Amino acid sequence: MLIRAGAFILLTLVVLAAAAEPLPYGIRDDVRRQSQNMAEIERELGQLVAQAQSGPSAQQQALLAQFQVMLNANPQLKSQFEAATPEEQSAFMAQMGIATGAGSGQMNGYGWLEQRLDSVQQVLNRAPADHPEIIALQQRVSAARSTISSNESAEADNTQAALAANDLGEYPNFEADLATAEDMAVQIASSLPLLEKMSNARGDQPDIKTVWLLTSQISATELRQVQRAIDNADGYLRQIQVWGQQYQALFSRSTAFKNKWYSNLQYMPQLMAKLNADAPAALRVMLLCLQHNEQVANQMINDATTRRAVAYFDGGIAQVQREVETLEALYPLKIVDSAPTKAQLTGIQNAIRDSVAAGLIELEDLIVAERRMPLDAYDGEDAASLKQKAQALIEEQFPGQEILELAICCDWDREDYEELIERVPGEWVRQRYHFRDIQVGVLMPLNSERLVIRVVGIRQNFVTDREIVELLRELPMLRENL
Repeated sequence: MLIRAGAFILLTLVVLAAAAEPLPYGIRDDVRRQSQNMAEIERELGQLVAQAQSGPSAQQQALLAQFQVMLNANPQLKSQFEAATPEEQSAFMAQMGIATGAGSGQMNGYGWLEQRLDSVQQVLNRAPADHPEIIALQQRVSAARSTISSNESAEADNTQAALAANDLGEYPNFEADLATAEDMAVQIASSLPLLEKMSNARGDQPDIKTVWLLTSQISATELRQVQRAIDNADGYLRQIQVWGQQYQALFSRSTAFKNKWYSNLQYMPQLMAKLNADAPAALRVMLLCLQHNEQVANQMINDATTRRAVAYFDGGIAQVQREVETLEALYPLKIVDSAPTKAQLTGIQNAIRDSVAAGLIELEDLIVAERRMPLDAYDGEDAASLKQKAQALIEEQFPGQEILELAICCDWDREDYEELIERVPGEWVRQRYHFRDIQVGVLMPLNSERLVIRVVGIRQNFVTDREIVELLRELPMLRENL
């Protein structure tokens, strides 16, 4: 028994000695370095596992949403993508800068780990396979490869789920509605500094003898922008809220599209509150300008009739009329609390028009005596064609009457702008206005003492591709002034 026990102890000591025996000198340092490499691989792999478990990041979600928008805009490409294998889909998305799990996960992060595991394996292949350190390291390599495989599969599933969540197939109008909604918000936001600018313009009101040209401080384009914002603001907010409700199901499954919708539109209530607070003061300046210019016009008309100075009507009085007409036309229709109504401005415009008409009647003989046929100053390539159109209209309306002369004094007056309009309730469309106007004077005999200038207006609408030629007014003049 003692002999057998001694032999067993001796054998055990031999085995332990072998197990504790260090690795051969030539491989020892390589294994040590790869063990350190393996620890780093396991750390990085742990991070990737945590990321996969938490699902696609906000940035990943945004990229996938953008990717789905691109697919929806190209039905043929979408069909090809949906017919591809997961690996093909993943490779295509990787080309677009989108990380997925099937073969290209984390922008090839798994592939980089696999390459480093291959380096570890190469060292293991040169080491004694039965050495405890080598066995343990080999087990770690195998476990890492298994984790990579399962994690890539999980990421692929996450990507497919995210693609489905961000699919706009059921919401084909989302991008267009978002663009329109953001345009609505931008219109409101961009009008706010203009309202402040209008309010401050009051400080530049001239003395009561001078025409107040508010449009030299606030352009007609800016006034139109303010008018649209005030008139449409309630409709804009109502429509944005309707769309927001319609897309709640999409937002519940797509954080990317939810963030995209609310990133700017969440401020719409604050913009509306600011608009409603600032509008009254700005609109009161427009009324003040008309009241000021009404006094100036009345004084000019009185001076013109007293002095029998016809030139006043073509000078300062005409300037007042143009200013008043512009402000009245660009004043909002919406009734704003504590602000003037459009009817007040229209009343002032009509009063000035009536005063001007009365003054012109009083000085009609002088006006006719001083009137001259305008110079034919327009030299555009279409001058001859415009005159032919005007002549054709006059010959149609006044058959057999002699035409003495045709003249175009001025260049085209152009308008080109866009605005959102609610064509039917809930349907907002972008309407473009692009047209130009020009006038042609047609001189004709009226009687033995007088001639008449018949003014023909030509409007070309580039949106509808239509042209209107019409008689605008008749201006008598003396024959002796020809």
